[in-house]
This record gives sequence, structure tokens and C-alpha cells, in this order.
Amino acid sequence: MIVSRSNVRDGVASMEPSQVEAVPGSMPQRSPPPATGSSHPSEIAREGRSNATGNFTLMHWNAEGVRNKKQDLQQFLKTHSIDICCVQETHLNENHRFTMRGYESFRLDRAGGPKGGVLTLVKNTIPAAEVYRSNDDSSELLGIKVFTEDKAMTFFNLYSPPTKPLHLQHLQPASEHWLIAGDFNSHSPSWGYAELDRKGEDLEDWMFENNLILLNRPDDPPTYYSRSWRTTSTPDLAIATDDIASIAKREVNQQLGGSDHKPVIIQLQEQVRTTRQKLKPSWNYKKARWNDFERKLDENCRKLDLQDENLNDQAEHFTAAVLKAAKKTIPRGRRRDYKPGWNDHLQQLHDAVCTAREAMEENPTDELVTAHNKAKAEFTKVKLQQLRNSWHEKTQSLSMDKDTFKLWQLTKTLNNDRPEKRQTVLEANGEFQTGKIAANTLARMYQQDSTVTLPRERTRAVREQLQQTLIHDKANSCMSSALRMDELEEAIRALKCKKAPGPDGISNDMIKHFGNNAKHALLKLFNHSWRSGAVPSSWKRAHVIPILKKGKDRKSPASYRPISLLSCLGKLMERILNRRLIWHLESNNILAATQTGYRGQRNTEDQLTLLAQDIEDAFQQKHKVVGVFFDLSKAFDRVWREALLLKVRQSGVTGRMYTWVKSFLHERSARVVLDGYHSVSVKMREGVPQGGVISPTLFLIYINDITSAIPRHVSNTLHADDLAIWSSAEHTTSAAHRIQDGVKRIHQWTEDWGLQLNRVKSVATVFSLSTSKEKVNLKLGESALPQVETPTFLGVKLDSRLTWKPHLEEIEARGIRRLAIMRKLSGTTWGANSQILKTVYTGAVRPVLEYASSSWNTAARTNKARLDRVQNLGLRTVLGAMKTTPISEMQKVANIEPLEDRRQAKLLIQGEKHKRLESHPLHSKFQALTKNRLKRQSPNHQLKAQQRENADILQPSPDQCERLNPKPWSPQSQRFHVRMSIPGISGKQQQSDAALRSLALEEIHRRYPASKWTHAYTDGSAECATKNGGSGVFIQIPGRPPETLTTPCGVLCSNFKAEVVALHTAADFLISLEETPPKVVFLSDCLSALQVLTAPAEHLVEELKKSLNDLSQKASVVLQWIPAHCGIAGNEKADGLAKDAGRQEQPETSLSFRETKTLIKHRWKTAFKERNGGYKPDQDPIHRLSRAEQTAIFRLRTGHCGFKAHLKRIGVAESALCDCGAADQTVEHVLNTCTNFTLLRNQIWPEGATLETKLWGTSEDLKATFQFTTAAELRP
Repeated sequence: MIVSRSNVRDGVASMEPSQVEAVPGSMPQRSPPPATGSSHPSEIAREGRSNATGNFTLMHWNAEGVRNKKQDLQQFLKTHSIDICCVQETHLNENHRFTMRGYESFRLDRAGGPKGGVLTLVKNTIPAAEVYRSNDDSSELLGIKVFTEDKAMTFFNLYSPPTKPLHLQHLQPASEHWLIAGDFNSHSPSWGYAELDRKGEDLEDWMFENNLILLNRPDDPPTYYSRSWRTTSTPDLAIATDDIASIAKREVNQQLGGSDHKPVIIQLQEQVRTTRQKLKPSWNYKKARWNDFERKLDENCRKLDLQDENLNDQAEHFTAAVLKAAKKTIPRGRRRDYKPGWNDHLQQLHDAVCTAREAMEENPTDELVTAHNKAKAEFTKVKLQQLRNSWHEKTQSLSMDKDTFKLWQLTKTLNNDRPEKRQTVLEANGEFQTGKIAANTLARMYQQDSTVTLPRERTRAVREQLQQTLIHDKANSCMSSALRMDELEEAIRALKCKKAPGPDGISNDMIKHFGNNAKHALLKLFNHSWRSGAVPSSWKRAHVIPILKKGKDRKSPASYRPISLLSCLGKLMERILNRRLIWHLESNNILAATQTGYRGQRNTEDQLTLLAQDIEDAFQQKHKVVGVFFDLSKAFDRVWREALLLKVRQSGVTGRMYTWVKSFLHERSARVVLDGYHSVSVKMREGVPQGGVISPTLFLIYINDITSAIPRHVSNTLHADDLAIWSSAEHTTSAAHRIQDGVKRIHQWTEDWGLQLNRVKSVATVFSLSTSKEKVNLKLGESALPQVETPTFLGVKLDSRLTWKPHLEEIEARGIRRLAIMRKLSGTTWGANSQILKTVYTGAVRPVLEYASSSWNTAARTNKARLDRVQNLGLRTVLGAMKTTPISEMQKVANIEPLEDRRQAKLLIQGEKHKRLESHPLHSKFQALTKNRLKRQSPNHQLKAQQRENADILQPSPDQCERLNPKPWSPQSQRFHVRMSIPGISGKQQQSDAALRSLALEEIHRRYPASKWTHAYTDGSAECATKNGGSGVFIQIPGRPPETLTTPCGVLCSNFKAEVVALHTAADFLISLEETPPKVVFLSDCLSALQVLTAPAEHLVEELKKSLNDLSQKASVVLQWIPAHCGIAGNEKADGLAKDAGRQEQPETSLSFRETKTLIKHRWKTAFKERNGGYKPDQDPIHRLSRAEQTAIFRLRTGHCGFKAHLKRIGVAESALCDCGAADQTVEHVLNTCTNFTLLRNQIWPEGATLETKLWGTSEDLKATFQFTTAAELRP
């Protein structure tokens, strides 16, 4: 191309079209003048959404690293109402989390390099889908298609490095609605360069071949400033099809974020119709007036007539009454729009940078360049400081005393567990779908998942069997007796708040605040449903929310997991009936012994321990184990309902229960709710209702007989639908032969009952100590069963030699990733305090390190040490400690036990549990003798060792813990009242003993005057909380002398048991009186003993409840909690009596599993405290300091701090000598004797203050020490 220099601007020529004399091919087409007309906007309400018209705005910008410019970009997007943002040179990688509030992000990071990368942000009210990505050596190219109400537009985001060729031949642009923007790094006079390079020539040819139009004009301002050459140019281009170019207006904006590239805004000046979701108002429960709600709802329920109406009308009228009361007493509304942390001062500094940038580009002298750099540095400094301050304030405001929801929401966000809010775009049958069409696609897919196709002969046979079981229908009381108020109240107590409501809009939060009238009306509705054997239609409708599975393709319908929202009222009734159904199944031993899913006292760790024990036993016998781990595809959704009803009948479920379950299963429908759109209602043909409370129990019945299909010499474990089978033999072929028979039978069972085995995820493994890998050829149907070396079962990665190394390596990596959350919450001088960080560690990190430890604790110490390193790192983060700090000291102050101690206690607790569970296979495994041919440990070896060491607190033949709770429907209404609080008392640590005593006595005198009420003070205690228990009772009956009672509670006894015995003793004594006092209040300081009285509990507590109910027939009975050890006379007398009883001769009593578990935990906690010299962390004032103060004081206490003496010891400092020259710079020297700080020391501390006071005194003393180090400019 031959050009003449013209309009030279800062060393770069800008050419007009008329100046081009020779062109190798045709010139790129120019954009015509922008369109000016526009149509009037319109609002169309539809399904919670509105259609709005307006200009569509896009920006593209080379950020030169976007992470440190996020705040600038967020403000820019908000100010200019950007719909789509294309960012180049993001410098992001897979370890970087980058989200933008209000936008959906599409990323293409550079592979194998620290720079490059592109990011496209699309406003989350606009449906968008990725359609193209290319990440070769020459460029990064990302294509996104966005969908408006009337068209789909495709936008490409490109970054091409300066030194790489530009290859666009493989990109085939569409004929319309298509645009590409980015940093092309190509030269041509057509967009302002003086010369034409190879990349520019290739780009022009490509544009000509595809009939594309360049949106840049030669006279547009440059977009890039070169610091090296102090010149400007325009590497940032936008190219579009004719229809886009005809309505596009391009504008180069001011600098952004200090990047050398300026952002470019392209506005499509046509009224583009976009869809905006109208957010459904949510209930603001924090501001709810619950007393008014209860009163208004009771008024509404008094007006209800639920006698003559049909069931559906009753349900609708009750629902309307609840919502009517809620609308008047519970505010609704959402939080205001989020505002980025941008203030006027920051805006002024930003404007100053922009002004300096413009001046520098116009005249790049040294003075103006320096002025620009200073302005930019000042802006960056203030911006980063503001970001730090904002984050520090946010983390410091976290509190466990208030609502912990804020903490865990933040934790989820930092762990990347919260999905971006966005519009869903699906790709089905080669087409993109959004809105209602996409919702319908998902609904049909979920409906298809619930479809089971079986041979006609099979369905006929099952139907005939079912009819035979219906001939004899003898219903017992479990299946037919009316639902009781105590059952309803127990179910309400079990509800969890902050759960999404179902289609009717009633939430658990509302139900938990029902008054008496509302409860009676609801119980009447439930009993109508129960008697008629019908479920209201509204309770059988579900709203299905599709949730994208982590790491899955967001365009694929199969990537979305359905979450069903059902009526909370219906689920409440399910909860009542589920308790009855479980009682029936457990009392009749109907469920398979190896099934642990959704059953009390059973969990996944039991199954893993059983499998590990069997494998270790086989190794001891020179045997090899062949195992198969099955994966059932969509098992809950594919339950054949007619067959389920047959199995329900065969399980002894009859009468009203059977009829109600039948109605519950049939005529169920669902609507998918997607981005505010509702799909058509689809009928769910098969499956147990997802989200139902009773559904898991019904599934257990359905899959229960799968274990009967397994051959006798093949072992199995079953947790809901997670099934594993294994067999051991001296030769692999023998074990494989047995397993093949088992696989064949299980496959036949699934064929007979409509379930489906996943042929890819179902795998086989050979467990052997042999160094040679052995292959087995197993078949699943006609397919070969895959064989793997490291299968994953119930979340644990096994390996063929059972070394557990792969699993421990995996959880070490997971633990370290989660520790990053804690490091984001605080530093050594800012952020959340140690208590918050400890909560995060124990709640989010430690469970990962401990899951299933009973099975893998036989791993080598070197492998388990990996987890210790994770905990040690967590301890240093919690306390802000230096790396050299002794681990024992960190464990002591943080009050976090060593992992090995916790694993040993956990194994012993598991052993004690299975000692009492005769039906579980581990019962016999743990009773058997250990096998000792090899020097290998098994769970049984370790358990036996722990039982020998702790024999003094264990019983060889304890009570069985499989004893069932009383029948849920039995007449056992609680006639006594339990009050577990006193107005004004918020916690013993926060109030003095005098204040606690005053408030408690005031409440006692007001509610229970001694002239009318009998006061029964009860207390219990045990020596070391494990033995020689005693209970004491001090009773004051009006007009009679006080009564004192003492009862020894047993050689082995917990404090809890002694407290329960005290209450029981007092109740039995009052019952035995010839003349029972009319009003009795039990005053107990044991909150846990009062709490268990409101829920089903173990045998000892049930006997106490029976005595209290018997007493309540003669008197008004109240149990009132009072604070302990604050000087209340009656409580102190009862405490003394309990101690006296503990010194009496003790009987031999049995221990429940709960008591044994308490004793075991106490044993380990006591040992931990003894190793720590009796240190009491709850009384240490260090935990009441700020983060900076906590870190400094802890480091000073340990001596592992930033003073020279320690730095010299670890090889960081050359000398340990203090600057005063008198001695080494130790903590004692600095705080007590250093002459450099004598004046400061005298100002802060009184004369004679000791080192003990300065480091271990009150919180004020510790703050003074921190003030001293700060003023002395010392950094501990």
C-alpha cells in the first residue's frame, strides 16, 4: 500500500480514504452515519418479567491486568450502563476467581503463560451463551451469543499479541447481527497507522472476503499510549456486519484503571428490546412482627369453617389465612441496588489522572509524564487503601454472637460455592433456547427422567401381586390413629428456618410462629387429609429450580440438577407420618442390616469402616478382595410407583398410611421456574417426590430387597442408593467368579424393578498386597465392567493396597484450598478475630480432614502427617503466629485438639455405638478377635487398643441403643411447661454473678411467689464428670419445713445423668406425698436436661417425662432454668447435696450410648487440658481483643515474634543485640528494661508492673502492651 503522510499525530499517521493511492485489494467498508430514529419503549408484564426497549451498549478495553482494576471497571460499567464488556489482557489463570456483580462472566485464560487472556462480561439480565473459543499460539478468541426479545447477536472478543500472526481464516462470520472487538495489534492506515504491516493486510483481506465493516474512523482519537515511545496509536478495533455497523456509534473514552489502553464504547442506536426480570419480593423476617402475626393468624383461623368444605378448599382457605396475616405483619422487599465502593474523593483523583493523561498524550514532555505518573500513583494508593479498609471493616464486623448467616454466606462466596446470577441459555437439538422455551425443555427432560419403561407382562404381574395384598387390610394404631397435637408440635420444632417456600408461599419461619388457634386448625386439616386418605392438590405441585452442577457445561440441559420446592405445610404432615413409618420399619426389623441411609445411629463412616475391616481381614488371611461399586442413575426419579406400593404393602404398611402414601405418590406435577419464567405443568409419572420428607423412607423400602439378591458369600454395604459388594478368596479368579454372580443378580434386580445401573460409573477393583496388578474380566449385562485402581466410594478414595495415600493427598489439597478462606478473612493486623477464624476452621476445614477417619486411621503416620500440617497451618492463621511457634502452644491457646486425639476418640465412640447395635455387621466385626499374621493395623486392632486403655469408663455389656423411642402416636401429651430463659440474661460470661442472681431471683419472685409455689431446686454432679455421680434436691413447700434428698447415681456417671436423676427424684417425691402441692416449679441450672424434655429422647429421659406428666395430673408443673453458681441459695444447697451424694456408696448402673459418648469426649478433653497445664481459654482476655492486638500479644507471650533475639535464632537477623546495646532484644528486655523506652514505659504502665501483668493480665493490661509496642514502632 502506498500512502502519503498526513495528519501526523504523535508520530502515528492517520489517513483519510482519499489519500490511499494503491491498495492490495479493496479498502475496508466504513460505517455509515449512525441512525437517529428510535421507537417508543413499551412495558409488557409477563410472568414476573418486563420487556424494555433501549440502546444496547458494548465496551471493549485492554486492561493490562484486570484484577487490580476491578473497582474502576465496576464503577465504569455502572456509570455508562454497559450491557456487554469485552476485556483483553486479563492476566487471569485458573487459580484466580474473578466475578463482577450484576454480570455473567465468560473467560478464556491464556494456556501456559502469565499474561494474555480475554473476559466477556454480560449483564445478568441478558441471556447469553458461549459459542466459540480458540486459544492457540497466535491469539485468544471468545465468541458469545446474546439473546434479546427480537434477535440474537454474536459478539467476539479478541486479543492478538504484537509478535504473533493473526489467523482469522477459520472464523466464519454470520451475515448479520455479528461483531468482533478487541486488541488486534495490527497496522493499517485505515485505522490510523502510518504503515501497513502483514497483520493489517491479512485483516483487511479477511474483512473484504466476509463483507464486514470497520467501525473505527481514521479521525477517531487513538486508544493506546506507548510509554516507551511516547506515541499514540489505535490497536483496538471493532468490526461488524452491515446491520450492526449502520446503527453503531463508537466513542473512545477517558483512561480507565491506569491502563495504557482507553476503553471504547459502542452504542447500538436502535431500540433493542431486552428482558428484565421483576424480582419477586421476599419476606424480611428480621423485621417481622411475630407477635402480631400470631395474633392476626389466630383471628383469621377463628373465622375459618373447616367442617363442611372439601379437602382442597380447606387447604386453600388455610393458606390464604396465613398469607393474609403475613402480608400485614412481615415486611417485604429487597435490598437496594449495590453501589461500588467509589466516593467523591476517589472520583476527583480519577479525574485528575484523566486530565494528566490527556495532557501527556498531547505533549509528552518529561514534566507532564512525571505529573501523570504521580497522579496515577496517588489514585492507585488511595483506591487500594480504601479497598483494604472496606474489607477490613467487613471482616472485623463478623460476629458469632449475632446472626452467623453473614459469616457462612461470606465463607461460601470465598470458597466459590455460590453461583453467579445469570440468565440461562440452553442448547438443544442444535438450537439455543431461553426463557419459557428453555424452562419447557428442562421440564420435559425431568418428566422423561421420571419415566420407567417395563415389559407389559412384568407390570401386569406386579399389579396382580398388589391386588392380592389389598385383600387383607388389618390396620394397627400406627397406621390409623388420629394425628395428635404433640406430634404436630414436635414436627414444628424440627423445622429449619431460612428455607425456600413452596408454590403456596408459606415458609417454615411462618409455621414456627403459629399460635394455638392456627395449630388446631392445621391439625384439623391434617386429620381430614389422614382420614380421607387424600393429599391436597396444592401439596402435590412442585416448583423445580434448576441448579447448574459445578464444572458442567452451562448450555447443556443435562448439566442442571433439579431442586424441588414443595409446600411446607405438606412437608410438615409428611414429617409426622414419616416418624410413624420409620418407627414401624425399625421396630419390625424390616430394613436391611447393611442399609445406613436416612437411619438413626447409622452413617456413611460405618460402611467405609466395615469395608476397610473386611479388606484388612482378607489381607491377614493371604486373601485378595474383588469389589464392585455400583452407581444407580437417577435412582430416586426412576422408582416404579406401582411396584413401590407393592413393597410398601409387603412391609406391613396398611390402613390410612397406605392410602395416604398412595395419594401422595399419584397425580404429582411440577413446573420449572427459570429466570422468572414458569414452564408448562408436567406430570411426574414415576419416582418418589424430590424434596419430600417421607420420600427417602419410601426409597429405602423400594431398594430394601436388593440385598436379598446378593449371593451368600458376597458382602455388601448400602447407603440409600450407594451400593458396594465384595468377596475375598485366596485366588482372584475365585473371588471374581463370586462377584460376577453378584453383579449378574443385581443387574437382574434393577431390570425387574425399573432402575438403571450406570455402566460407566460402576467400577470394579482388586484389593491385594501383591505388587503385580491383576485384571478381572467382569460383565455388567453385555458390557465390560471398568476396572480402576482408585475407586471413590461414599466420598473416600480407596486404593488397591489400602494405603490410603491417594485419599489423604486429596483431602490435604482440599484442606489447603479451604484454608485460603481464612487467610482472606484476616491478616496479622486486620480482619476477623481468632474466634471467628476458629469457627471457620472447625466448620469448613476440619470436617474435611476428619471425614471417615475411622476407616483410614490405619494409614502410615507419614501419610497422616499431611493432615497435621494442614491443621498447623490453620492454627497459625487463627492466631497470627509465626511459622516457628510451638504447635502445642498454638493448640492450647486456640483450644483445638490434635487430630490424632480426635480420631482415637471418634473410633472409640464408633466402637461403643456398634457394641449396642446388634443388627449392624460391624457389631460382630468389632466383637471378633483380631488377626495378627501381618504387622498391619485394622480398625478392629486400633479399637481394641483404645478399649483396653479406657476400660475404666466403658461397660463390657451395655444397654442396647436400638431401643426405640415411644410410639409417636401414643397418648403422651406433655402436660408440664419448660422455660429455658430468663429475661435480661444473655450469657454468664457477659454478666456478673450479682447481676445474674438479681435477675433470676426477680423472675422467681414474680412468676413463682414462694407463698403459692413449691420450689424444687435440683442439681447433679459427677467426679471429673465421669464417675461417682450424685444428685441433690432441695424442696421448699409453702408452710412446711424444707426437704432435702440425695441420690448416688452410679460408679460411672455423667453430669447430665446426675441432673436427670435429680429431677426424677424430686418428681417422684412430690408424687408420693399424701397431699401434692397445687403448684410446683423445678429450678435447674442444667439447660441440656430441660432441652431434651421437649423432644424424643433415651429411656432415662422418657421415664422422667412420664413422672412429670403423672405429677402434672395433680398440680401445675413448670421447669425453669436458672443460672448456675451465682449465689442463688436454693441452687447452692442442691449443689452441696449433690456433692454429698457423690461421696456415698455408688451402685453399679448401666450407661446409655449418649452417656458413654459424653464420658469418652470428656476423657480426651480432660487429657488435653492437663497437657496444657489447666489453661482455660474461655477466661483468657486475649480472646476479647482486636485482631491486631491478639496477634501481637500471642507472639509476645511465646517469644516467637519479630524481635531480634528470635530473628537471630532462626537465622534472619545478623545480631540479637537490642538497639540500646545493653542486652539481647528479647520480649522481657523490651517490655521491662530497655532504656530506649523508659519514658514511654512510665507513661503507659504504673511503676512495678510485672511481665506477667503485661502479657497475662486483664484485657486493659494487654491493650496497654499493644499500645506500647505500637508507640515504640516495634512489630511483634
